[in-house]
Amino acid sequence: MGRLEEAKGRLDRALARLEAAAQRPVREADHGSNSDAEAALAASRAKCTILETQSREVSERLDAAIERLQAVLKEDEENGAG
Repeated sequence: MGRLEEAKGRLDRALARLEAAAQRPVREADHGSNSDAEAALAASRAKCTILETQSREVSERLDAAIERLQAVLKEDEENGAG
């Protein structure tokens, strides 16, 4: 069993070296793309701000339209049409 355990140990060490080597380019790429990620984040935040503003405007318009419809319905009820 000594040879089997020795071979398993070599295999485990080789796999560990492969995993470490596979992680190295990922780490280097992460450091190199920080400015790209920061730019994408800034663009996303700007777009979010625009969408929040547009959502608020649409909500206000819908509220106003609902109020007008409710006023018309109430007027119709008071006049006996309905």
